[in-house]
Amino acid sequence: KIYEMAIPVSKKVTFSTARAVFGFTESSKIGIIFFPAIQAAPTFFEKKRCLIPAAIDQDPYWRIQTDFAESLGYYKPAAIHGKFFPPLTGLTGKMSASMPETAIYLTDEPEVVRRKIWKFALTGGQATVEEQREKGGNPDKCVVFKWLEMFFEPDDEKLVQRYEDCRAGRLLCGECKNYLIEKVQAFLREHQERRKQAEPLVKKVKYTGKLAREMWERSIPEELKEGS
Repeated sequence: KIYEMAIPVSKKVTFSTARAVFGFTESSKIGIIFFPAIQAAPTFFEKKRCLIPAAIDQDPYWRIQTDFAESLGYYKPAAIHGKFFPPLTGLTGKMSASMPETAIYLTDEPEVVRRKIWKFALTGGQATVEEQREKGGNPDKCVVFKWLEMFFEPDDEKLVQRYEDCRAGRLLCGECKNYLIEKVQAFLREHQERRKQAEPLVKKVKYTGKLAREMWERSIPEELKEGS
């Protein structure tokens, strides 16, 4: 069904546009040239307003859709740009399934969480406790603070206080790591419990389920099938 929808989408995007947006060259394979149409197809499953959560690097796929969505009889899509959660090992790059030290997995046990954060989480602290007390740390270079800021500390006042205490040397890296460990462990306990409760519902949304089959069956309008 994705392919059936990708065909009318592909007819709306010229190679000139695709080359300008995605940087294709004469050596680009035809498979990768067609891929933007495949990527765009699921947003046209239903004639409803589509909101796409994606990282900023995916934006070109949705941006070109605004030029032709209405000509296919659909609304222009809207997008929410997400930021990458930084890996434990530094503020650049991203978590990777092939590098367990970079990430906390949703299935990790409490002790695994503790070990990973203590061993791999990069901080902006000094080499010794004495230096930390004297010179202070740098939360702007600290993954632990960044994780708290982005996800695990909803109280902005507490974040500001933690930032200032780090700068002033009143807060040590070990204290911050322990605080983050508690936050992550609490989050995972709740998530893992909810995951167990959701297991009976999984089949409903998988491609083998009734709900998925109904979605595929109604996804491609007849007029677009005829025009393909």
